[in-house]
Formats: sequence, C-alpha cells, structure tokens
Amino acid sequence: MKKHELLSRLNILLVEDDEHDRIAFLRALRVSGMECEITECERADDALDLLRSDSSRYDLVVIDHHLPGVFGVDFCKTLLEESIGLPLVMLTGSGSEAVAVEALKAGVDDYVIKDPECAYLHMLPRILSDAVSAHRERLARTEAERALFESQERLAAIVAGLTIPTFVIDAEHIVTHWNDACQKITGVPSREVIGTREQWRAFYSSERPVMADLIVTGSIEQMVAQHYGGKYFRSAVIKEAFEAEDFFSHFGESGKWLYFTAAPLKNSAGRIIGAIETLQDVTDRKLAEEALRASECRHRELSITDALTGLYNSRHFFSRATEEVERSKRYGSPLSLILLDVDNFKQYNDTYGHLEGDHVLAGLAEVIRSEIRGADSAYRYGGEEFIVIFPETEPAEAMIVAERLRAVFEATVFAPLPGEEARTSISIGGGCYRPEEGLTAFVKRVDEAMYRAKNCGKNRVVFV
Repeated sequence: MKKHELLSRLNILLVEDDEHDRIAFLRALRVSGMECEITECERADDALDLLRSDSSRYDLVVIDHHLPGVFGVDFCKTLLEESIGLPLVMLTGSGSEAVAVEALKAGVDDYVIKDPECAYLHMLPRILSDAVSAHRERLARTEAERALFESQERLAAIVAGLTIPTFVIDAEHIVTHWNDACQKITGVPSREVIGTREQWRAFYSSERPVMADLIVTGSIEQMVAQHYGGKYFRSAVIKEAFEAEDFFSHFGESGKWLYFTAAPLKNSAGRIIGAIETLQDVTDRKLAEEALRASECRHRELSITDALTGLYNSRHFFSRATEEVERSKRYGSPLSLILLDVDNFKQYNDTYGHLEGDHVLAGLAEVIRSEIRGADSAYRYGGEEFIVIFPETEPAEAMIVAERLRAVFEATVFAPLPGEEARTSISIGGGCYRPEEGLTAFVKRVDEAMYRAKNCGKNRVVFV
C-alpha cells in the first residue's frame, strides 16, 4: 500500500452511545469514499459479547471514552487482558495528556480528540486507515521477529524484504542487517554501518547507544529511562520490547518524527543474542496533533475574548472573578475591582458615528492594557463599560492605577474627522471585596461607585 493511500475496505466495530456522534462518524467515512461495514454498539457489554463471539469479523474497534457505566479506557484494558488482538482507536472529548497516557497504557493504537469545530471528522478516515495499517504491520513484524530465531539466513531474507525501516545488531552491538528502507529514511548506506558499531551515526551527532543497544546491554529499564526519559514505554504488542518517539532534525529537509521499536533476539536457551529495531515516520501524525492543539487553543481564546477590544469578555470575567473571590475568602488576601464607563459616549457616537465610537473603545482597551500589571486582568463588561480585577491588591493601590488610567485616557487624542481632534473621559468606580458579600453584591457596589462618579461631574474616580 502506498503512503497516504486509504485502505479500500474496513469492517469497523463502533462503540459510541451518542447518536449524533455516530451519525457524524458514518457521514465522515462515507464522504471520504472509504468502503466500510460498520457495526454499531451503544454499550461496552454488547461490544464485548460480539468480540468474544468472533473478533475476526472486524478490522478495527473505535471506542468513545465516555460510555454508559464504563470508561473507554477500562473497556480497552479488558480487550487487552482477553487478548482480543484488534487495533483500537479511542474518541475523547478531553485533550489532556493524562487521558492520552492512560489510553496508550490500555493498548490504544491512537486517540482522537473531538474538537468543538469537528475538525477531527476530516482526519478520521486517515487515522482509522493508518491505525489498521500500522496494526497489520506490527503483526507482520511480530511474525517476522519470531521467525528470526530459526536461522540467520531467514532473518536476512525477512529484514531485507521489509518495507519498514529495520536494522539488526548482534550481542556485540555490531550491525548485521540494515535494510533498504532504513537506508532511505536515515540517508546512511548499509555499506557504511554493517559490520561496525556505528549505528548511532544515523541518528545522533555524537556517540551514544540506540535503543537496540540498550536491549542488548540488559540494564533495560534504567538505561532506557536515562537515554529516553519521558519518551519511551514498554510495547503492548511485543514482549520485552520498548517503543519511543523522538524528533530527528537532520532527517529530510525539516526533520522527522520517528516512532521506533526495539525487541530482543534470543536463542533456544532464551539468551539475548541481538536486537532488532524498526522505525516509522510519524511526522504527519505529529503535525496533525499540533494543528489540532493549536486549533483548540485558538477556539478557547476566541470564546473568552471580545473581538473589538481584544480584552476578555464578560462571560470570562464572571468565571475568573468567582475564582478570585474564592481565593480571597480562603487566604484572606485583598481583592480590588474597578468599573470604567466612557463619559458622554452616546453623544460621541451620535456626533461621529459608531465606527469612531469603536475606535474610542479600542483606544481605552489599549490604555488599560498598558497601565495594569501582568497579574491584573481586564474585561469588556458591556457596551462602553470595562472592568479590571486586581488580585492581592489593597484599594489604595487600585485607586492609584485607576487615577492613572483616568488621566492617561483623558490625554488620549482621537481623530474622528480629517483635521479634527477629539478627547473624551471615563468615570471609574472601585472597591475592595468584603468577605461577607457575594460576587454579585461586590460588582453591584462597584457599579454604584461608578455612577456616583458620574453624578459628581464625571471624569473622576470614586472608591467605596
């Protein structure tokens, strides 16, 4: 099968209790042109019965993480314990690393994050096809590696015939096999490494053991952790094998991410006589994961940000303010708040138009950003009103900042018409949180202080 070519047909067992997600799953595969026979289960118990009855009917099991009465991870652990050897792909609404690690430990081949924009549906056919292909290749590798014990001649034939980049070392760490696929991905010809202990040259700038070397050495756990700390895990497929992922900047034009597996070769007495290491280019998957994470970050940022001013929106204010109020209660630390309102804003809009009014709001937001600390946070509260949270701040300190904001904004010049300058001002109300009041009462008190500033002539700061 050519790289990036979708498998022609798959028999899939889909374990998903959400009807909307099942429909979206079916539609995504149909649009991709992939021919599929999909068996749907809403409950893990029903799926387990089908697999126990005849798992050979399926090429792949797709499991939602949140199922009625059981987590998808636990279901996968059951399949692993019962040696139901099918590739597993988990669908999850959580993008946390903890879920990913737990899923990998449970034997999952890949996991897909259901992002709010449903971008995962576009990648789904490729991920499922790759999971099955990778699983089939792993099974092929396993069978090949078992055959290595029979004879060195058979080993040579198998390694040479693999399309997967593969090399073999003996008990003395000397390279005995370096196939064509390995030459291609590393750029190092077999003639330069076979018969030497220089397998490291293909991967590193200075001498250090590759994973196959560590398998042969025998101090596996300690040395693998030392050289591949945080990047490795025991293989769920091959006993005594290790797997890892790492980035190699000198591979190709811009570097490649490689997934590599190293397993021991033993004689009939069970003694390690060498190791085989296989490589897989997983750059595309890594880039897709990074793109998905970036998309999630952008989505979250947009959901809490006001488009006009670039400040946080009022919905995020209440979430953040609730956290700060709870912190203030717990530790007895001061918490101050100010509410700003542009003076005579309706008159400005009526005179110069709403577009120029927006320029004023954006200008005020810029003044606020430039004058508050990194620990403080500002929000567009609504219309021409803005609110700023000052954690760990006494009212006297907050009042100094508020007065500075008022003065800087009063001095800000706008040009609503060619050759015409305009200035406006803000009225500010502020206060410090009182332990006996709730967030709503606190905001209302600060709001009343702002209106008192308005009633006292505007362009001033009033704290209560």
